[in-house]
Amino acid sequence: KNQGSCGSCWTFGAVGGLETRYQVASGVLRNFAEQEYLDCVYSSRDGCNGGWPSDCYDYSKKSGGRLASTTDYVYQATDGSCKGSSKADSMVSAKITGYSDVPSGESSNIQALVDGALAVAFEVTNYFQQYRGGIIKDTTCSGRPNHAVTAVGYTAKFVLVKNSWGSSWGDNGFVKFTRGYSNCGLFGYSSYPTLSKTGKSDSNPDAATPYRPSENDDGPAPVPDPDCEDKAINCVQDFCQYSNIAEQYCRKTCGLCDDDDDGGDCPSGTVRCSDGVCRSEERRVGKECRSRWS
Repeated sequence: KNQGSCGSCWTFGAVGGLETRYQVASGVLRNFAEQEYLDCVYSSRDGCNGGWPSDCYDYSKKSGGRLASTTDYVYQATDGSCKGSSKADSMVSAKITGYSDVPSGESSNIQALVDGALAVAFEVTNYFQQYRGGIIKDTTCSGRPNHAVTAVGYTAKFVLVKNSWGSSWGDNGFVKFTRGYSNCGLFGYSSYPTLSKTGKSDSNPDAATPYRPSENDDGPAPVPDPDCEDKAINCVQDFCQYSNIAEQYCRKTCGLCDDDDDGGDCPSGTVRCSDGVCRSEERRVGKECRSRWS
């Protein structure tokens, strides 16, 4: 897929995070419409200026769990008037009921990837823009995540991510981020939609991408076990606000398993929220804080 000149990466990250999970729930792979999210999620501003995948899932939840197919609601790379109510709902076998944030850290993301794709974000650098293939380890990042994509799989050596810059970019539109490294914030902002099955059969599948990652980059099938454990048996998210408790007793619950590899706490300009996820400090409301991606 290709977002074009519109800063709509947040819609592509959200749709990518939905499509495989819908396939798991329904047995049918569908190509869902980024354009519906672009037109309908933000009524007071231009969605081409960036946004958040979680707001896409909230929109669907408030609209009865719906989302059109790309065939019925074609991508235009510009923010137009919302036509969601006049387009067929392609969420036939399952409806979107909300979303779940993934606690920050590589281990938490790998565990979540076992069940389906994730909407994730990271900082795009000049180095990343020149990517043409292989496993990337970008050491040039210095800011905060600014681009949403879809994590679609993993091996012992890399996390496979689908970008939205077309198939001529990178590895046929995909990129392999090395394991055991922060990858410019890739593991700090992940989410996925929650679905409820309808009991109805979906008999209108769309074609899957023919892309498959190179076996030369692959390794033995990894076990998605966390690389650290809680020392205490009663850890809950409320403990994460106390740094000494989080670090010494509740590292897994508080999403700190990869801090040693990631070089410390949250990326520059972000704070760790009450759910363990790093988000922009400037957009913090109470204990909730978010960052916009395009």
